[in-house]
Amino acid sequence: MSHRFLTSIRLQWRKRFGVLPLRDSLVPIGEWFGSPLGQLLVEREQALIDEQIHNVFGYHLLQLSVAKHLDLTQASRISHRFALHPQTADQPFVAGQADYNHLPLPANSIDLVLLHHVLDYSQSPHHVLREAASVLISQGHLVVVGFNPWSIFGVWRWLARFVSRAPQWRHQSLRLGRVLDWLALLDFEPIAIKQGFYSPPCYQPNSIKYLQWMERWGKRLALPWGGFYMIVARKDSLSFTPLKPQWQGYAGLRGWGVTKILGRATRDKEPQVQCNAKK
Repeated sequence: MSHRFLTSIRLQWRKRFGVLPLRDSLVPIGEWFGSPLGQLLVEREQALIDEQIHNVFGYHLLQLSVAKHLDLTQASRISHRFALHPQTADQPFVAGQADYNHLPLPANSIDLVLLHHVLDYSQSPHHVLREAASVLISQGHLVVVGFNPWSIFGVWRWLARFVSRAPQWRHQSLRLGRVLDWLALLDFEPIAIKQGFYSPPCYQPNSIKYLQWMERWGKRLALPWGGFYMIVARKDSLSFTPLKPQWQGYAGLRGWGVTKILGRATRDKEPQVQCNAKK
């Protein structure tokens, strides 16, 4: 009886506060990133992203974001930059429609993948991370941007979930250490870890301007409670192409005899020795 009660409570909690499917939450989430608070968040994220991807070279760059109107890769030197999104978009940067859980790309084909809050709003973030890792080439780079639950922004998100049903507040609580553990299991080595947005999530421009000192001191001291974190990791797994050995026409080494066996070798019977005794 107690097990059923706990299961019922758990289901009710997920229904009220859990992460919604992306197909039901992408539109309001994209609109929130276009609000003053969302634009301020993207502005501070963009500054850190530009610093890290500017010196990453390659041929193909893929962006996966919950906001289809954002192009966060303009500072990259990679010529072929494109994005995929679960919904149709009229943005030229969005090359096509795709499910983040099943990327329609061949393995080992992308040099740089940017995940912009995709893990936060996914119901299976670990699976999405594995998909992104599979399309990366060996020594390719992965940039993960996510919300930090241990921050002023994270506390605001917990309070907002109890008074609002807005999808932008119903995201995963992925700690930085947890994402780093997932990356280690996928053979990724962290290169850089940055954090930003140390001020409270205010909507008023005057308040935002007044609280700029918190952002400056947070970056200067590298405090661990920024509103978002950014991880730059390199894929260290090596890809091998198996080669089938060609034994046909093998001449062998001088001095070594090579016998071609046509069938199963059988042991001959012991020869019978006849002795003729002299009479």
